[in-house]
Amino acid sequence: MVLKSIGYKSVPVDGLPFDHKKGIVPNDKGRVLSDTSDTAVLEEGLYVCGWLKRGPTGIVATNLYCAEETVSSILEDLEKGGLISSTAAPKPGRDGLLNLLHDRNVRTVSFNDWEKIDFEEKRLGSLRNKPREKLATWNELLTATSEGTDHST
Repeated sequence: MVLKSIGYKSVPVDGLPFDHKKGIVPNDKGRVLSDTSDTAVLEEGLYVCGWLKRGPTGIVATNLYCAEETVSSILEDLEKGGLISSTAAPKPGRDGLLNLLHDRNVRTVSFNDWEKIDFEEKRLGSLRNKPREKLATWNELLTATSEGTDHST
């Protein structure tokens, strides 16, 4: 699953439980829970990290620790065999995801697009004596990716 990460406010994702008060997906160390009650059960194979996991707090390094905790949960579940079903058909992987997104007319951001965004954020930041200036809207991101310059070096 791919989720956009633009702006500062988490919003519900169709099919996932969501705590509107905290603005997070209920979870235990990144494992998605069915709801916020004391009797919530794990949603098998669903994980969350970043602000959707803990709310809009912390710095860039906080996201690293947050992601590491979620990855640890995934690895624990893999070791226990909790993510592998003997009856499940192989998943189509990246190509399947890209085809699904294309079929649904979802605009994706390639690595080359990300490099353009990265370049533009750094350029704008340098104008303000900052390391970068965050592009916080989808329109700003699309404008940065549609500019013809290739910044991959």
